[in-house]
Amino acid sequence: MNIDIDRNISPAPEPSPDGGNLRPDFLELIYGVLFDPVRTMGIVAKRPPVGFAFLAFTILCASGVTMWLLTASHSLEASLYGYGLDHFLPVSRTLVLLGAVFGLIWGYAKWFGYSAVIHLAAELFGGRGAATGVFAVVGLAGLPAVFMVPVHLLSYWLGSGGLIIVLLAGLATGIWSAVLLVIGLKQVHGLTTGWSVLVVLFPFLTFLILAVIMIVALVAVAASLPAGMSNPRFF
Repeated sequence: MNIDIDRNISPAPEPSPDGGNLRPDFLELIYGVLFDPVRTMGIVAKRPPVGFAFLAFTILCASGVTMWLLTASHSLEASLYGYGLDHFLPVSRTLVLLGAVFGLIWGYAKWFGYSAVIHLAAELFGGRGAATGVFAVVGLAGLPAVFMVPVHLLSYWLGSGGLIIVLLAGLATGIWSAVLLVIGLKQVHGLTTGWSVLVVLFPFLTFLILAVIMIVALVAVAASLPAGMSNPRFF
């Protein structure tokens, strides 16, 4: 009698296209986004790590707000002491703390708002990705800002002499983040590089166009007014 001994044996799982069956852990994700973005953003597009993205964004926001808090409080206290207004120090510290809280809230608002706008723009341009993928990509694309922490510390000790270093480092990290965002959008929505760049710039281009339209409209209204009405005299 022949017995089929392979009947109850399940086949081994095939490896996933990204080279593994599991999502990378937090540190692997951070390293991959910074130094191997094409492969890592492909994994993010397939299985958006929203929790990891939220954690990374929170760490970045907290570090940025902390550095702003140190710099702003130091500059404000130095100015108050210089003008002999040190009795306003408690008020200035309260204002700086409120500014830090507002900056943290504003960071989350920008993340949610910008993700929604570029996801809508990507869909208008033919993209077929998920909103969670865009949300995770936008949160992770800001990771190069982590290198601004030591730059701000250096600037804090150098004073005004470190301003040029902060500006150059900010420009470099901004370009790096934009490149990561373009790569992520390509992976999530399947767009070309050109369309992805356009989607990334879409909110800024829209704002610029609206500003130009508003300025032209104001100029047209001012030019259509009768002579003397644009500069009335009161007696």
